[in-house]
Amino acid sequence: MTLPNFFYAEPRFRASSPDIAKLKGASEWTLDTPGISFALALDYYRVEAFATRKDRDAACGPTAHEDVQYRPASRKDIARGDITLDDIACGHAIDHSRFAEVLGPIFDAALKRLIGDVVEAPKDQGGIIATAVIPVARARYKISAVRDGDWIRFPVEGLAAFEKIDGELMDQTVTYLQDRLTLQMSPSLIGMKCS
Repeated sequence: MTLPNFFYAEPRFRASSPDIAKLKGASEWTLDTPGISFALALDYYRVEAFATRKDRDAACGPTAHEDVQYRPASRKDIARGDITLDDIACGHAIDHSRFAEVLGPIFDAALKRLIGDVVEAPKDQGGIIATAVIPVARARYKISAVRDGDWIRFPVEGLAAFEKIDGELMDQTVTYLQDRLTLQMSPSLIGMKCS
């Protein structure tokens, strides 16, 4: 998958974090494990894409997690790190004028992977059969594929673990993602015939 011509910010993690030593000694992680906040941060913070250099630069610097900060990165840095669209977050919040432009390829890559996982899931498996995570403006949005009898539902939920995110913006983003899912999965748009 080709990386779009956006401006990127890469999360950097402090190697001297006291949490790292705690995690190295833990054979299994639970929410009570000392240092688990750093382990969660490693997965939570992702490379972010922005439409303009100015927006990217404004988002760089320290995050709410004391051991994480963002630095500017080029497309070459991202490609050299073997980072694909599946690993990239949309840096813009839904109220930014270029939000849809940046989210578009990220959403498409996540949906493609989710549908592939649904197709590969055992046919007799019930409940959640696949998930995809799309980070947007340092909040995480999880799309689940849930088998419910002969049907598959795709609920969307948002989570802000470290950053303080406006609840109304999160609700708007969830609604946007649900609407986009509905549009992209419409049988009339993908050439299927309804039975």
